[in-house]
Amino acid sequence: MRIEIYIAAHKEADMLSGSCFIPIQVGKTLSGEDIYPVTDGTGDNISERNHSFCELTALYWIWKNTSGQDYVGLFHYRRHLDFSLVERVEDQWGRVVYPALDAEYVDANNLTDAGAAFFIGNKDIILPRLWNVENAGSRTMRDHYGNGSHHNIADYDLAIEILKDKYPSYAPFAWKVNESQAGYFTNMFVMRRSIFDQYCAWLFDILFELEKRIDLSEYSIQEDRVFGYISEWLMNIFVEKYVHDHGPDGVKEAQGTFIENTLTTIRPFFDSAAVPVVMSFNEAFVPYGGACIKSLIDTASASSNYDIVVINENISAESKALLTGLVAGRTNLSIRFFSVGFLFDKFVLNTHMHFSKETYFRLYIPLMFSAYERVLYLDADMIVKHDVAQLLATDLQGQAIGAVRDCVMIGFRKLRIPAMAECGGQDADTYVRGYVGLPDPAGYFQAGVLIFDIARTPAGYADKVRQILATGRRYWFLDQDILNKLYQGNVHYLDMKWNVYHGNGDVHTFFANLPSSIRKIYMDARKAPYIIHYAGEKKPWSFPLIDFATDFWTVMRETPWYEFVLMRNMKATSETVVHHGSFTVGLRDIARAVANPIAPLGSKRRSTLRKIYNVAQKVRY
Repeated sequence: MRIEIYIAAHKEADMLSGSCFIPIQVGKTLSGEDIYPVTDGTGDNISERNHSFCELTALYWIWKNTSGQDYVGLFHYRRHLDFSLVERVEDQWGRVVYPALDAEYVDANNLTDAGAAFFIGNKDIILPRLWNVENAGSRTMRDHYGNGSHHNIADYDLAIEILKDKYPSYAPFAWKVNESQAGYFTNMFVMRRSIFDQYCAWLFDILFELEKRIDLSEYSIQEDRVFGYISEWLMNIFVEKYVHDHGPDGVKEAQGTFIENTLTTIRPFFDSAAVPVVMSFNEAFVPYGGACIKSLIDTASASSNYDIVVINENISAESKALLTGLVAGRTNLSIRFFSVGFLFDKFVLNTHMHFSKETYFRLYIPLMFSAYERVLYLDADMIVKHDVAQLLATDLQGQAIGAVRDCVMIGFRKLRIPAMAECGGQDADTYVRGYVGLPDPAGYFQAGVLIFDIARTPAGYADKVRQILATGRRYWFLDQDILNKLYQGNVHYLDMKWNVYHGNGDVHTFFANLPSSIRKIYMDARKAPYIIHYAGEKKPWSFPLIDFATDFWTVMRETPWYEFVLMRNMKATSETVVHHGSFTVGLRDIARAVANPIAPLGSKRRSTLRKIYNVAQKVRY
């Protein structure tokens, strides 16, 4: 039995797998994006009318451009029919709500090729369960159309008049539907192909005539969807007549589902020569993430395709537009954004110091990017100075992750720096060994630059991450500690040039006191860093005389956020005045002098300003 159930979508979303489930992109001719191989924009189509016909543009395309199926169906990217035999609790709108389309969802609803064939059996029509409009405060189906905030009852009444004129035998069933209290909604179904053809010919004949008689020029975006709305009521009329003519035994109902979060699996943008780079930051960090992306673009090779993905929760449309503008005209660079905060709603994500909860999002990279072979993760407080395509090509020698050994933790362990009190307050070595659970503390890695070999993700990784987060246990370095715990003994250590701490103002104190072996590696890497990492609380946008700040400002100056960051820093420091020797200087003046590319400072003047600035920062903080 050949079954084809098309899943209408206007954006990228998680999709059901199996030969009978076929994603179809709707409104293709109105969009510049290529999302799915099958679209409503080829052959005989009405794709350009998607704004008013909604998912019916997919229905029309299937009708005109496919043939030979035993059954044809239509689902939506976040709405399906349940092919199981299990009764589940529905919400007010008659839906069984699920958080995401995952393996548990597929199993629960039997949404496989075999499940579809089993549920359909030899029925003629599969429909969502009848829903009573009284749940929405309506008296009848006709009242319910009129009560819709974006419906015009005159449009519906005109459609019924057209139906009566063209198909008078349907008139009694139109009356019956109008006066009934329940109906089939959402334009989802599975039908025998012969019935499907009959239905489409009847439906579009009525709607195309209605289209000729309605003036949409004054309609809002929502009102403009009139033909999609009316089609739901017309389907009920078609089904009523079919049941009258053929009996009720050929029709079977299924519960409808609704998926709250439609994308948990991210798929590659490019087919070949791809360099996938994942970042995670929030709206407040957009200017600095933007500078990092700009530096990546500046060092990108024309022979590679850079698939940049920003996982986030609250980045605004305006900021997304500015970020994507950084790659305008570059066909080998793409920036996409995926909101993933919902995946962590059930957990308490503890933060402190300068960390934000977005840092935890990278824990799910091996899960969200399962369609990739490997991905590169970069913190947003970085400046890239070398093509990261070379980094991603690193031979990990069979290990699951690539990272730089954390020289700061080595120093903390040597100097017996105590962990934060909420984590027990024990010295760093005891903390890493006992609290985190690393048998080899020297293997602790820094998580700002990570290469994930997706296929080598440790067994049970997903369950372990969720179990750790569910405890709400605090960690000194948050998800970095968790990653070390999960990947212990499965790490290939990268050249430190790929993740060079800027020093946080402690190069001549803390870093100078590292063990000699790691101190030499760190000092050598600083001479020509491939990636500068502004780790720690002293960021160059707040401390413009910190080491490697020039690298940051040189890139930031070429972004849309330069004036914003500069003025915000000046505002924050404008009230601070420091007296030093014969100088009386405001921090605003220092920031302006440091950031001004036209008037470089002499070495003596810069040295004096650095001293002043350091004194001022101690006063301020």
